[in-house]
Amino acid sequence: MRALHFLVLVLLAGCAATPPVLPPVADPQQVWFEHQQQLAGVTDWHLGGRIAIRTEDEGWQASIDWRQQGQDYVIQLVGPLGQGSLRLQGDGRFVTLSDGESTLVDEDAEALLYRQMGWRVPVSALRHWALGLPAPGAAEQELSPQGLLARLRQTGWNIEFRDYTRRGELLLPGRLFISNHNAQVRLVVDRWEKL
Repeated sequence: MRALHFLVLVLLAGCAATPPVLPPVADPQQVWFEHQQQLAGVTDWHLGGRIAIRTEDEGWQASIDWRQQGQDYVIQLVGPLGQGSLRLQGDGRFVTLSDGESTLVDEDAEALLYRQMGWRVPVSALRHWALGLPAPGAAEQELSPQGLLARLRQTGWNIEFRDYTRRGELLLPGRLFISNHNAQVRLVVDRWEKL
């Protein structure tokens, strides 16, 4: 009986966390244009949530704490129950990766993560995608009926943007599904704030 009560509470909590469905808009292209303008000046932010990374050989899940200030960022990943942590820090020129025992330096975050962890994670583009925007450069995009980015194909990655949630005056994706032929990355944003 206790297990049933616990299951009901978990299901109710899950329902309460579901973001409301946004209504369609008359002119999605115009809303998209205005949305991009609104996000253009957002360069300093902090998000917390969960990330899952799957490659051909393995999978890894962690909590994520990401602080972005202009070109500078600090991404802290902590495995389940505090087992294993990584800190990725960049300043637009150099990137450091630390696991608490050693620290490595490179000029390219993606190359460093792949070399050390075997993960293909598009870090430089992900900071834009986390806001529901394409990264600079060529991209194929599909808008939702609400005038927000629904799907994106960029630099060999397919990105799905789901569960847009109001964060202050901004609408931002709550979940991102990112994949290519080598890897899958799932990002769930539990909290986000503009700095």
